[in-house]
Amino acid sequence: MKTNRIVAIHLLNDWSGSPLVFRQALDALRHDGYSVNLFTATPGGCGFLSDLPGVTLHPLPYRWSPTRLVTLLNYLLVQGRLFFRLLFFLRSTDRVYINTLLPFGAALAGWLRGCAVVYHVHEVSIKPRLLKAWLVAVANQTARRALFVSAYTQQQTGLRRPASQLIYNALPDSFLQQARSISSPNMVSPFTALMLCSNKAYKGIHEFVGCARSLPHIQFTLVLNAGEADVDTFVRTASPPANCFVYSAQADTIPFYQQAHVVLNLSHPTAWVETFGLTILEAMACGRPVITPTVGGICELIDHGKEGFQIDVRQLPVLVETLRRLSSDVILYRQLAAAARQRAAQFSTRTFQTRLLSAFAALDPSAALADAAHLPYPGPAQS
Repeated sequence: MKTNRIVAIHLLNDWSGSPLVFRQALDALRHDGYSVNLFTATPGGCGFLSDLPGVTLHPLPYRWSPTRLVTLLNYLLVQGRLFFRLLFFLRSTDRVYINTLLPFGAALAGWLRGCAVVYHVHEVSIKPRLLKAWLVAVANQTARRALFVSAYTQQQTGLRRPASQLIYNALPDSFLQQARSISSPNMVSPFTALMLCSNKAYKGIHEFVGCARSLPHIQFTLVLNAGEADVDTFVRTASPPANCFVYSAQADTIPFYQQAHVVLNLSHPTAWVETFGLTILEAMACGRPVITPTVGGICELIDHGKEGFQIDVRQLPVLVETLRRLSSDVILYRQLAAAARQRAAQFSTRTFQTRLLSAFAALDPSAALADAAHLPYPGPAQS
């Protein structure tokens, strides 16, 4: 058993991509012999970081609000509480593992206590700019190592001081096992377009509804990372047509991928740049072609025209025509589906775990390691 503790921090535990990846990382570290303490807030009552076996949970008092000023106040208050709690909780031998750039209170406490601080960076679209500048400055000052989910994220974040390392996200073995059981290509009618995302306008949710209006012969399924009340509000506001079905957050998304023929990510490139795109990788593992934005780390997952298409959501006629073509060209659809499943296999759990564990082992100057942190990634996704 390793003597070092991992003190892990994630601000908001829900069903989104970054806590899912963080869960995989904590599982790998725990199985490697680390003792793990997790500080996180779960205002929805449950999320990917809930009920982690062998992990000691420390709840945080944080809640997102639709009012920006209230959210900012809650955020600053929880950073102060986190800073003072960790200042007395941490030991100098601890590894402070911070998910996303947001928990700066934890980074400052870890730095003051002489701990090795490690960031796992998922995002670049942080607003306002002054907040992002502050978060980057704190990371530059406090971190010994920064892990990035894509080359795009690594380039855009611009951290100078910590050693940086690219670790592409991977899918849990439990998900891959279910994904392999899904038939591909999907030849069951009706042709279905699926999108799973946050309940935010910049995620392209209104454009998705617009596509449904333009393509009544296609079924559209929208799964929002939101509760039933928020979904009801969206439905009243957006008035989706009869061929567009909207669902609240789902713990099990496999049935939705099984029903889908194509999976979309329509994030606006000027408002929210996707740094990886976990739902796109999940779709590809299920043998589903994908449509992604034209910028960001998500572009590292596919080649345009091979596993799917890269389309700017602002070019709505192009998007509509592409969906129309996919729904009618069986040969093209089969080719894309086969290529998508093949590419997804390159993002293996084994590579993710090996690179992650090597990053933490490298924090120990006495450790004699093979430099697994620089194992190459296969295929064009390395670009």
